[in-house]
Amino acid sequence: MTIHKASQIHLLDGGLGTTLVDFYSCVFDERTPLWSSQLLVSSPSTLQDVQTAFARAGADILLTATYQASLEGFSRCDIHKPEAIRYMRSAVTIARAAFEGRSGRLALSLGAYGATMIPGQEYSGRYGDCARAEWLREWHLQRVRLFYDGVDAPVTESCWEEIDFLAFETLPLLSEVSAVRETMGAVATEVWECKKEFWISCVFPGEGNVLPDGSSVEQVVRAMLGKKEGAASPSGVGINCTPLGKVEGLIVEFEKAVEGMVDASEVDEWPDLVIYPDATNGEVYNTSTKQWENGKKGSDSVCLNLAYDYIPGKLTVPKTLWDEALFDIVNRARDRELWRSIIVGGCCKSTPAHIAKLRNRIEGIVHET
Repeated sequence: MTIHKASQIHLLDGGLGTTLVDFYSCVFDERTPLWSSQLLVSSPSTLQDVQTAFARAGADILLTATYQASLEGFSRCDIHKPEAIRYMRSAVTIARAAFEGRSGRLALSLGAYGATMIPGQEYSGRYGDCARAEWLREWHLQRVRLFYDGVDAPVTESCWEEIDFLAFETLPLLSEVSAVRETMGAVATEVWECKKEFWISCVFPGEGNVLPDGSSVEQVVRAMLGKKEGAASPSGVGINCTPLGKVEGLIVEFEKAVEGMVDASEVDEWPDLVIYPDATNGEVYNTSTKQWENGKKGSDSVCLNLAYDYIPGKLTVPKTLWDEALFDIVNRARDRELWRSIIVGGCCKSTPAHIAKLRNRIEGIVHET
């Protein structure tokens, strides 16, 4: 077994869309099928302000504002392919500028196919006839190709080179996990001179530790990492857009599954662990109304946002247990010395203030070691 002593921790940013809604008066509904990507068209300066706030909070990695971006979504806004490609590529430029000249890495945010549906289906996995791996492979491949240099729209020549990772996020189906790996296998043959690492993170929204399609963690990990002809292997695997109270149990199950595959020589080495849970306190997102609604508060509601007081332009630290609970979970995973490294951040309802608190806790580890 490969042991990675004192796995390095890298800090990801937080919830871009929910920060825009909660603190920048943005409204996302049926008139804005692109969600946060809508600001690539309507207000790129606002988008850059928020991403700059996350970078100033100490994020090592920023996700681009492309989670729900797709040609279909832009078409619903009467924006045709050449212009849509220009807007999508501009998300990379905006995210890079948010570092204000400092070193930092960019992850191209690529949400599940369900995130582009109306209403969104990334939490349910109800894709209908589009749930087949073959169909999803082609859909994801066509979207990734939009960011290659010289493909269809020769704009922003360095776009692909500026991207450090591809982040396939909030996947609800085992078939989509397989499709993404096949997509990246094809991408590797097309841009072999500039290959990119990628991670796959899945969503576990229900009561049990299963995907919306019912797949177990072991099945998910095997789909993510198992050797398969024509399928690329992700550099990182993990969980996003999931209640914090479920995260540690899921990590332990991930570790058990990966360890079994490593011991059986089905996987050559441990990947990165990627963790960015929601900072909700019992709220549930209604994909039909695009509103956060009060849900069942119970064991999953570890996060207590006691003074949720992020102010745009200021890193006012909220009195919250979310960062403490998440950091403790990540630190315990780090102490087990299994993962190559750990990428941690926040998803829905996490703000620059949350990320600043995580940065301070991570710095505490660095100074102790």
